[in-house]
Amino acid sequence: MTNLTLYDSAEEEAIRAAFRGAGLRITPQRLALLRVMRDQGGFQDAEAWYRLAQLRGADLSLATVYRTLSLFKTLNLVEGRIVETDQEREEYRYRALQESYTLTCKRCGAIVPVEPDIVDAFRAEVTRRLGVTIVTAHSCFVGYCAACTAALAAEDSES
Repeated sequence: MTNLTLYDSAEEEAIRAAFRGAGLRITPQRLALLRVMRDQGGFQDAEAWYRLAQLRGADLSLATVYRTLSLFKTLNLVEGRIVETDQEREEYRYRALQESYTLTCKRCGAIVPVEPDIVDAFRAEVTRRLGVTIVTAHSCFVGYCAACTAALAAEDSES
């Protein structure tokens, strides 16, 4: 397999696992595009990713970029979003493999981690029930941490 060195060993292993699971190799072209997307960040269309990869000396065609972005999307390595109402243009960005979600407590300000599996299950349920395809989603949880929930319940029972 091509020498893949990004930044985080857990992230690197997750990328390798995604390719292995699909029975694919990490080719030099795929690696070059993945590195550009990881380093650059943000949403860009395929042509912009092609130009950025070319500036870094990557040897790949625009057709390869389109095919690779489609593959990356299938492997959940990138997210895409439609940016024109006629749905003819899509932009892509590198997707952090280790997404993190939190709940912010309104009472004490504590930041409570929310397991990504919970959010993924919610996305799957929305897809199943509504028959839609979720391209990207943003989650914001605000509420009460466990300690504040217990304290509020105790205050309610006292009154």
